[in-house]
Amino acid sequence: MTRRGPNRQLAGLLAESGWSAGELARAVNALGTKYGLRLRYDRTAVAHWLEGSRPRPPVPGLVAQVLGRRLGRVVHLGETGLERPAGSGSAADAVLRDGDPVDRVAALCDTDADPVRRLALNREMFAATDIRLPSWPSGAEPRTDRPGDTARREVPGADPRLADVVTAFAELTEKYGGAHARSALGTYISDDVVPRLRASPGAGTSDSEVLTGSACLMHLLGMMLSDAGLPNLGYHCYRSALELACRADNRNLYAITLRTMAVLALRLDDLAHARQWSQSALELAAPTAPLTVRCYLHAGRAVVRAADGEREGALADLRAAERCHDAEADADSGTGTDSGTGTGTEPLGLFTRYPPAAFRYQRGEVLLWLGDRTRAAVAFQESLAVRPPAHHISRLLTHARLAGTLLGLGDLEAALDQCRQACAHYPLTASRRTTAALTALRRSLAPYRRHPLAREVRGHIARLTSRA
Repeated sequence: MTRRGPNRQLAGLLAESGWSAGELARAVNALGTKYGLRLRYDRTAVAHWLEGSRPRPPVPGLVAQVLGRRLGRVVHLGETGLERPAGSGSAADAVLRDGDPVDRVAALCDTDADPVRRLALNREMFAATDIRLPSWPSGAEPRTDRPGDTARREVPGADPRLADVVTAFAELTEKYGGAHARSALGTYISDDVVPRLRASPGAGTSDSEVLTGSACLMHLLGMMLSDAGLPNLGYHCYRSALELACRADNRNLYAITLRTMAVLALRLDDLAHARQWSQSALELAAPTAPLTVRCYLHAGRAVVRAADGEREGALADLRAAERCHDAEADADSGTGTDSGTGTGTEPLGLFTRYPPAAFRYQRGEVLLWLGDRTRAAVAFQESLAVRPPAHHISRLLTHARLAGTLLGLGDLEAALDQCRQACAHYPLTASRRTTAALTALRRSLAPYRRHPLAREVRGHIARLTSRA
C-alpha cells in the first residue's frame, strides 16, 4: 500500500452512494469472488483508503466497479483517488501502450504465454480503466458480403484458413472450456496470424478477409480467457477484436463482439457497461444484418434489461429475438439448411448461427431475471433437449441453472437429479465458470443439509471442486 493525503474523491463517491465504509468493504469482497479472489476487507481498510492509502490492484478497480453499480453509472478508476501515479508502469501500460492494433494483438498473446505477466495484466480492471473502445466512423456505410460468401464459409468474409481454425477452437471450447488448449490458440495467433496481418496492411479484399478472420480469433481468445477466470485479459482481447473488425469494415462482427462483452460485464456485476454495450451493439449492427445476428443482439439486450429491472423492454427484446429466430427457422426449413444445435455460451455459433439450444437458454435467463421460474425451467429443459451430448461446458451450466430454478420452485428431488447430471460433466471441463456454477449449487443446497440425498450431492460437489 502507498499513502498520501486524505482521499476526498473516494469520500465524495462514498457519500454519494449512501454506503457506510463497512458496506463498501463487503461489496468489494463480494465482487472479488466473481474474479476468483478471496478478499477480507472491513470498515477499517476503507478508513485507511479514505486517509490516503492505496490498495494494490485489482482492488482499486473493484472499488470503482461496485461504486458504479451502486450509482448506476460508469465510475472510472481515476474518479476514486486510488489510481497509481502516472509513470508507475502498470501492466496494462506495458502491454497496450502501442497504438497499433496489430502490435497490441502480438503483445496480448505474448503476455498470455507468460504466467507472471498474464496475472499482472488480469489484475488491471478493464471496466474501471478509461479505455475508449474503437468507434465506427460516422457516416460510414456498412460493407455487405459478396453473394455466396456466407454459404461458402463458416465465418462470412474471413480467410478460409483462419475460418477453419476458428471452427476447430470454438468446438474445443464448447466441449471442454476456455482453459483447454488456450495456449495453443495464442501461439497460433502470435506465430501465424500476426505476421499475416503485418504483411497485409492495405484495404483490399484479401486484407479484409485476413482482418475478419483475425478478429474472430481474438474474439475466441477473449472468450477462452474469460472462461478460464481471466476476464480482464479477455476484455483486452475483445477490444482487439473490435479494432480488427473495424479495420475490416465488418460491422456485424463488431456488434457481435460488443454484445458478448456486454453479457460478460453483466456476469461481473458491471451493469453500467452491460447496458451501454448491449445498446450500442444493436445500434451499430448493419441494417442488412442477418436474422441470426439480430436475434443474438436482441436476446443479449433482453438479458441485460431483465437484470436491470426493465421488464417491458426485456420482453420487447425477447419478442423481437423470437421473431428473428422463427423467421430464420422457417427460412432454413424452406432451404433444407441445418440451423445447428449449438449452445448458449458460444459467440453466435461460429459467428454465423444462433442455434436453438443457445436461444432457448437465453430465453430462460430472461424469464429467470423477471421472476418467472416456471417458464424459465421449461426454457432450460428445452435447451437441454437439443444440446449435443459432448458439449460438456454448456450442458453443465444449463443443468446447474435448471437445478437452481427447480430449487426455487420447491422441487428438491428434480433439482438434485439436475445437480447429479451437472456433476457428471464436470471432470471433462476446464473452466472457472463450471467450478463457480457447482460451488453456487452447493451453497443453494445448504438449507437441505439434513436431507440425506442433498447431503450426498453436496459432498460430491465439494470433492469435485476441491481439485480445481
